[in-house]
Amino acid sequence: MTLVAGLRAASYGVPFQPVGGVHGSDLARLNGWRTLRDPYGSGKDVYVIPAIAPDVAVIHAAEADEEGNARVYGSPFWDHPLTRAAKRVLVTAERLVPTDVLRMQPELTLVPGFMVEAVAIVPRGAWPGSMHPYYEVDYPAVEAYMKDEPGVLEAHLSTAPECQDQQQERQNQQQERQGRKGKTEDAKEIKS
Repeated sequence: MTLVAGLRAASYGVPFQPVGGVHGSDLARLNGWRTLRDPYGSGKDVYVIPAIAPDVAVIHAAEADEEGNARVYGSPFWDHPLTRAAKRVLVTAERLVPTDVLRMQPELTLVPGFMVEAVAIVPRGAWPGSMHPYYEVDYPAVEAYMKDEPGVLEAHLSTAPECQDQQQERQNQQQERQGRKGKTEDAKEIKS
Protein backbone atom coordinates (compact mmCIF):
# COMPACT_ATOMS: atom_id res chain seq x y z
CA MET A 1 0.00 0.00 0.00
CA THR A 2 2.89 2.39 0.67
CA LEU A 3 4.52 1.78 -2.71
CA VAL A 4 1.23 2.41 -4.47
CA ALA A 5 0.73 5.57 -2.39
CA GLY A 6 4.11 6.88 -3.59
CA LEU A 7 3.28 6.01 -7.20
CA ARG A 8 -0.13 7.64 -6.91
CA ALA A 9 1.43 10.82 -5.52
CA ALA A 10 3.74 11.03 -8.53
CA SER A 11 0.93 10.27 -10.96
CA TYR A 12 -1.25 12.99 -9.38
CA GLY A 13 1.61 15.48 -9.50
CA VAL A 14 1.69 15.99 -5.73
CA PRO A 15 4.74 15.61 -3.44
CA PHE A 16 3.21 12.98 -1.14
CA GLN A 17 0.19 10.77 -0.50
CA PRO A 18 -1.39 10.08 2.92
CA VAL A 19 -1.65 6.42 3.86
CA GLY A 20 -3.12 4.45 6.75
CA GLY A 21 -1.93 1.28 8.39
CA VAL A 22 1.68 2.32 8.99
CA HIS A 23 1.47 3.20 12.69
CA GLY A 24 3.28 0.66 14.83
CA SER A 25 5.48 -0.53 11.95
CA ASP A 26 9.22 -0.03 11.56
CA LEU A 27 8.67 0.86 7.91
CA ALA A 28 8.16 4.54 8.73
CA ARG A 29 11.40 4.78 10.71
CA LEU A 30 13.41 2.76 8.17
CA ASN A 31 12.19 4.89 5.25
CA GLY A 32 12.19 8.25 7.03
CA TRP A 33 8.48 8.81 6.41
CA ARG A 34 6.88 11.73 8.17
CA THR A 35 3.47 12.44 9.60
CA LEU A 36 1.14 15.37 9.19
CA ARG A 37 -1.59 16.41 11.57
CA ASP A 38 -5.07 15.94 10.07
CA PRO A 39 -5.95 19.42 8.76
CA TYR A 40 -9.67 18.68 9.19
CA GLY A 41 -9.61 18.59 12.98
CA SER A 42 -9.47 14.96 14.11
CA GLY A 43 -6.15 15.64 15.79
CA LYS A 44 -4.70 12.41 14.37
CA ASP A 45 -1.30 12.18 12.73
CA VAL A 46 -1.24 10.56 9.29
CA TYR A 47 1.82 9.17 7.56
CA VAL A 48 2.58 10.69 4.17
CA ILE A 49 4.56 8.75 1.58
CA PRO A 50 6.80 10.77 -0.77
CA ALA A 51 6.12 10.63 -4.51
CA ILE A 52 7.85 7.82 -6.37
CA ALA A 53 8.48 8.67 -10.04
CA PRO A 54 10.36 5.84 -11.79
CA ASP A 55 12.42 6.71 -14.84
CA VAL A 56 11.02 3.67 -16.67
CA ALA A 57 8.09 1.34 -16.01
CA VAL A 58 7.92 -2.06 -17.68
CA ILE A 59 4.63 -3.90 -17.43
CA HIS A 60 3.40 -7.17 -18.90
CA ALA A 61 -0.06 -7.03 -20.45
CA ALA A 62 -2.44 -9.64 -21.80
CA GLU A 63 -2.85 -7.82 -25.12
CA ALA A 64 -1.40 -4.85 -26.92
CA ASP A 65 -1.88 -3.34 -30.34
CA GLU A 66 0.62 -1.74 -32.72
CA GLU A 67 -0.20 1.70 -31.31
CA GLY A 68 0.85 0.63 -27.80
CA ASN A 69 -2.61 0.40 -26.25
CA ALA A 70 -2.42 -2.32 -23.60
CA ARG A 71 -4.92 -4.42 -21.68
CA VAL A 72 -4.47 -6.30 -18.42
CA TYR A 73 -7.40 -8.59 -17.64
CA GLY A 74 -6.32 -9.40 -14.10
CA SER A 75 -5.88 -6.88 -11.30
CA PRO A 76 -4.37 -3.59 -12.50
CA PHE A 77 -3.50 -2.72 -8.88
CA TRP A 78 0.21 -1.91 -9.46
CA ASP A 79 0.21 -1.33 -13.20
CA HIS A 80 -2.16 1.61 -13.32
CA PRO A 81 -0.36 3.96 -10.92
CA LEU A 82 3.06 2.71 -12.06
CA THR A 83 2.42 3.62 -15.69
CA ARG A 84 1.07 7.03 -14.69
CA ALA A 85 4.00 7.82 -12.38
CA ALA A 86 6.85 6.75 -14.69
CA LYS A 87 8.59 9.05 -17.13
CA ARG A 88 8.70 6.31 -19.79
CA VAL A 89 6.54 3.17 -20.24
CA LEU A 90 7.51 -0.07 -21.98
CA VAL A 91 4.98 -2.86 -22.48
CA THR A 92 5.48 -6.55 -23.05
CA ALA A 93 2.35 -8.50 -23.95
CA GLU A 94 1.15 -12.05 -24.40
CA ARG A 95 -0.20 -11.28 -27.83
CA LEU A 96 -0.62 -8.59 -30.44
CA VAL A 97 -4.21 -7.79 -31.37
CA PRO A 98 -5.66 -5.53 -34.04
CA THR A 99 -6.46 -1.99 -32.89
CA ASP A 100 -10.08 -2.54 -33.96
CA VAL A 101 -10.40 -5.26 -31.30
CA LEU A 102 -9.38 -2.81 -28.57
CA ARG A 103 -11.65 -0.10 -29.95
CA MET A 104 -14.68 -2.36 -29.46
CA GLN A 105 -14.24 -2.06 -25.68
CA PRO A 106 -11.97 0.93 -25.02
CA GLU A 107 -12.81 0.92 -21.32
CA LEU A 108 -10.71 -2.26 -20.95
CA THR A 109 -7.55 -0.50 -22.12
CA LEU A 110 -5.33 0.01 -19.07
CA VAL A 111 -2.52 1.94 -20.73
CA PRO A 112 -3.30 4.17 -23.72
CA GLY A 113 -0.85 4.04 -26.59
CA PHE A 114 0.24 7.67 -26.30
CA MET A 115 1.87 6.79 -22.95
CA VAL A 116 3.80 3.79 -24.33
CA GLU A 117 7.25 4.11 -25.85
CA ALA A 118 7.60 0.52 -27.11
CA VAL A 119 5.78 -2.82 -27.20
CA ALA A 120 7.29 -6.30 -27.41
CA ILE A 121 5.28 -9.49 -27.78
CA VAL A 122 6.58 -11.95 -25.19
CA PRO A 123 4.34 -15.00 -24.73
CA ARG A 124 4.45 -16.25 -21.12
CA GLY A 125 6.40 -13.11 -20.23
CA ALA A 126 4.98 -12.93 -16.71
CA TRP A 127 6.28 -16.41 -15.80
CA PRO A 128 6.63 -17.61 -13.07
CA GLY A 129 3.92 -15.11 -12.18
CA SER A 130 0.45 -15.21 -13.67
CA MET A 131 -1.28 -13.56 -16.60
CA HIS A 132 -5.04 -13.87 -16.45
CA PRO A 133 -6.65 -15.53 -18.38
CA TYR A 134 -3.66 -17.25 -20.01
CA TYR A 135 -1.87 -18.94 -17.10
CA GLU A 136 -1.64 -19.00 -13.32
CA VAL A 137 1.33 -18.63 -10.99
CA ASP A 138 3.86 -21.46 -11.31
CA TYR A 139 4.24 -22.00 -7.56
CA PRO A 140 6.76 -24.87 -7.84
CA ALA A 141 9.02 -22.60 -9.96
CA VAL A 142 8.70 -19.77 -7.43
CA GLU A 143 9.44 -22.11 -4.51
CA ALA A 144 12.48 -23.57 -6.29
CA TYR A 145 13.77 -20.08 -7.05
CA MET A 146 13.46 -19.01 -3.40
CA LYS A 147 15.87 -21.69 -2.16
CA ASP A 148 19.14 -20.36 -0.74
CA GLU A 149 21.45 -22.72 -2.60
CA PRO A 150 24.21 -22.40 -5.20
CA GLY A 151 22.99 -22.71 -8.79
CA VAL A 152 19.39 -21.74 -8.05
CA LEU A 153 19.34 -18.83 -10.50
CA GLU A 154 20.83 -20.92 -13.32
CA ALA A 155 18.37 -23.73 -12.67
CA HIS A 156 15.47 -21.27 -12.59
CA LEU A 157 16.48 -19.63 -15.85
CA SER A 158 16.94 -22.99 -17.55
CA THR A 159 13.28 -23.81 -16.87
CA ALA A 160 11.99 -20.45 -18.17
CA PRO A 161 9.48 -20.72 -21.03
CA GLU A 162 11.84 -19.16 -23.57
CA CYS A 163 14.52 -21.76 -22.73
CA GLN A 164 11.98 -24.55 -23.03
CA ASP A 165 10.89 -23.10 -26.38
CA GLN A 166 14.51 -23.04 -27.57
CA GLN A 167 15.04 -26.62 -26.42
CA GLN A 168 11.87 -27.71 -28.25
CA GLU A 169 13.00 -25.86 -31.39
CA ARG A 170 16.40 -27.62 -31.28
CA GLN A 171 14.66 -30.99 -30.86
CA ASN A 172 12.37 -30.21 -33.81
CA GLN A 173 15.34 -29.21 -35.97
CA GLN A 174 17.21 -32.38 -34.99
CA GLN A 175 14.18 -34.54 -35.83
CA GLU A 176 13.81 -32.70 -39.12
CA ARG A 177 17.48 -33.34 -39.98
CA GLN A 178 17.11 -36.99 -39.03
CA GLY A 179 13.99 -37.21 -41.19
CA ARG A 180 15.84 -35.72 -44.18
CA LYS A 181 18.78 -38.05 -43.55
CA GLY A 182 16.42 -41.02 -43.47
CA LYS A 183 14.80 -39.93 -46.74
CA THR A 184 18.22 -39.54 -48.34
CA GLU A 185 19.21 -43.05 -47.24
CA ASP A 186 15.89 -44.41 -48.54
CA ALA A 187 16.52 -42.71 -51.88
CA LYS A 188 20.01 -44.25 -52.07
CA GLU A 189 18.53 -47.71 -51.45
CA ILE A 190 15.93 -47.21 -54.20
CA LYS A 191 18.66 -46.19 -56.70
CA SER A 192 20.71 -49.32 -55.95
